[in-house]
Amino acid sequence: MFSSTPNNPPISTSNPLKSSPPNLRIAILITPNLIPKSLPKKLSFIQASAFSPISYPHKERVDARESYTLDSIRHFLIRQEDSIIFSLLERAQYCYNADTYGHHAFSKDGFHGSLVEFMVKETEKLHAQMGRYDSPKEHPFFPAQLPKPMLPPLKYPQHAFS
Repeated sequence: MFSSTPNNPPISTSNPLKSSPPNLRIAILITPNLIPKSLPKKLSFIQASAFSPISYPHKERVDARESYTLDSIRHFLIRQEDSIIFSLLERAQYCYNADTYGHHAFSKDGFHGSLVEFMVKETEKLHAQMGRYDSPKEHPFFPAQLPKPMLPPLKYPQHAFS
C-alpha cells in the first residue's frame, strides 16, 4: 500500500500508546505539503478504544441463589406471589371454554376425560421419559402409569432438609 521512502516511513504495527485491547489503530500518513510547520513530518497514530480509561474495582460475583437469608427468601416469595397474581390476571381476560374442561368431552385411544387432563397427562409422560421426575424437586400431577426414563439418571445433591 505505502512504500518505504525517505518521505514515507514504513507503517509500524507496534502500539505506541500501550492500551488494553480491543482497540482500533488508525494510521494517518501526513504528507509534507499538508502539514503545518509546527508538526513533525512523520507517521502519527490515533487510537480509539471501546473501553473507558477509568478502572473500576473488581467485584467478586456471588450466586444469590446460595444466599439463604430471611430477607432473600422473603424477597423471592414476594416475586413469586407477584408472578402468580400477574399470570392469573392475564388468564382472566380469556373466556371460559366449558368443552375444554368437561369431564367427558374428549376421548382418544382409550382415554375419556377433559382435553386439559389429556394434555397434562401426555406432557407428563413425555417429561417422565426424559427423566424430569427423577429430580427430588419435581412431582407429577398424575404419577400412575408414567413410563420409565429413557436417559440415564442424574446425580442430585442430598440436602439435610429433604
